[in-house]
Amino acid sequence: MSAHAPRRLLVVEDSESDVELLREALADSDPAVELDVVRHGEDALAFLRREGRFDAAQPPDLVVLDLNLPRMGGFEVLEALRADVDPRLRRLPVVVFTTSGSQDDVRAAYDLHASSFVTKPSGFDLYLDTVRAFRQFWLRVAELPAGP
Repeated sequence: MSAHAPRRLLVVEDSESDVELLREALADSDPAVELDVVRHGEDALAFLRREGRFDAAQPPDLVVLDLNLPRMGGFEVLEALRADVDPRLRRLPVVVFTTSGSQDDVRAAYDLHASSFVTKPSGFDLYLDTVRAFRQFWLRVAELPAGP
């Protein structure tokens, strides 16, 4: 992928304020970042599998996944992705981005093959710095899988 091609992120987050903070932190990115947002786990899986109302969804390059979601939680989403028959979903990079800093949650996420685990900082400036840091790594430095 060229260095200036836009990247797509699927953000799985039920907090509107966290989505807006994420948008702000990503707004200055180059290459451009296109965000799709879903609010709970079932929609995340439907989006990624292009089912139902998401049948025309563009596949993301990266998933940013909160753990604390209504109905189907982040661990369940991660487990379903890693067990999916579609190899693109099994290898899709997933950044767990959550308020939890619990070592049990960190271990559980990596046991389910999360690509990284990032605890959301509480301060605004630190939050922006953290998002910019994982954006820099995942969308500019790391080589991401393409195609089937």
